[in-house]
Amino acid sequence: MKIDPDINTLPDLLRRRARTEPDSPFVRLRDQALTYGEFDARTDELAAGLAELGVAPGDVVSVFLPNCIEFLEAWFAVLKAGGVLGPVNPAYTGPEASFVINDSGAVAVVTNAHGADVIAPERDGISRLRNVISIDTGGDVTLAELADRGGPTPTPMPARGLDDLAALLYTSGTTGKPKGAMLSHRNQLVNATQGAELVPLGPGDRVGMLLPLFHANAQVVTTLIPIMIGCEIVMWERFSASKFWQTVAELEPASLSAVPTILAAVLHAPGAPEGQTSLRYVICGAAPLSVELLEAFQQRFGIRILEGYGMTETSCIASINPFYGDRKAGSIGLPIRGQQMEIRTDTGERGATGEYGEIVVKGPNVMHGYLNRPEATAESIRDGWLHTGDVGYMDEDGYFFIVDRSKDMIIRGGENVYPREIEEVIYAFEGVHECAVIGVPDEIRGEEVLALVVPKAGIILDLEALAAHAAGRLAHYKLPRQFEVRDELPKTPTGKISKGPLREQFGTWTTSTQAAAKQETPT
Repeated sequence: MKIDPDINTLPDLLRRRARTEPDSPFVRLRDQALTYGEFDARTDELAAGLAELGVAPGDVVSVFLPNCIEFLEAWFAVLKAGGVLGPVNPAYTGPEASFVINDSGAVAVVTNAHGADVIAPERDGISRLRNVISIDTGGDVTLAELADRGGPTPTPMPARGLDDLAALLYTSGTTGKPKGAMLSHRNQLVNATQGAELVPLGPGDRVGMLLPLFHANAQVVTTLIPIMIGCEIVMWERFSASKFWQTVAELEPASLSAVPTILAAVLHAPGAPEGQTSLRYVICGAAPLSVELLEAFQQRFGIRILEGYGMTETSCIASINPFYGDRKAGSIGLPIRGQQMEIRTDTGERGATGEYGEIVVKGPNVMHGYLNRPEATAESIRDGWLHTGDVGYMDEDGYFFIVDRSKDMIIRGGENVYPREIEEVIYAFEGVHECAVIGVPDEIRGEEVLALVVPKAGIILDLEALAAHAAGRLAHYKLPRQFEVRDELPKTPTGKISKGPLREQFGTWTTSTQAAAKQETPT
């Protein structure tokens, strides 16, 4: 996959757009709006301010913010200073955020007053962190003060290349501890190039940003691809099903990315249009999309749904159903150009058409590896092939389908939830002997989190106290929606907890059970 020879970094991509179309609109949120030229100049000032603060080429700077224009400014300022973007989920608690910031070796974090408060109790344990930069209050320095430090004449941007690190995106595994996926400028530029050629967008079109910027999707699909094409990014302040269609009418996006739970929530939401909208297509991924929901959405609104597949480790996009050409309901589509995708059987052989096996991916968009995790990297990338852990098959037309996940990961409303991380928190509660966390079907969120707990002998567990214990240590979306006490859990012959029988037991979680869970457990 070839990249423009004059573009070696993500800032080069922005500079070219700003040079050729300085007055074209780039980003808008409420009454804030910047052109490409204004954004480029603003991030030059901030980059100079970061350099003045001591951020050196190769340094990681965390961005601990919800979606806002300041997130985008911090991102490109960090890159222009020669640094590496280290986004942190804004829903994280102090221990969760501090782990990511500390593990990445971040020297600074850009956040807001809330984030500064979350980090404050943990700050002494974050070894390399020197500065907390706030977009409002609570930090050592504000973003505005940082821009003033940079002055009107930006310092020259440090020389960086295609294979230098651009982003460190944290993704968890079944062990529960997040791992930093190392993505280079080449990885992200290639993936944006691969995606830009597949979508029906032109200069001046608007792209809606609905998904969070700490995710690879919002970075590649709704930021880098629009910059490549010359689109305007229109940002949602927050998602509201009841106001979704009103916001679409106001912002007039031609496209946006969503997860299945969003599509389900807005299918029958108030104000749903009877006629045509500005939306030409919606890219949907992160979790399985039911054929029924896909067809109902397309039939009602006439908006094409492009179901795709990708991982943080593939920069974002690995496959997608094409806008032009056949789209197969239930499929994750065709591999993007310049990347290989195969099915591998248990023996490591390439699977035949229709044969089940693990999906593996190889290409210039695949990450360099996990930061300081050589064993995890070697397990994930073998002979240049990324082993996804997802089981699927390829049909006679080359379209791929996912049938199961080989990992224990739960996908709740498009967010990845890792049982082991939750189990470790539950085990830390006094009186817990054993526990198993599983995903159970949910009509709204796809899956919900269920925790099955065995108390120590003679102990009566206080489930409300256990729920409060978990709430103080886990982001809201990870919290079990039900805790159930068991006398024992099924075991394998070697004595390990066996989750298979538990999943079979709860395979038909009913609406009444969901309602009971919501009554029993604080949300």
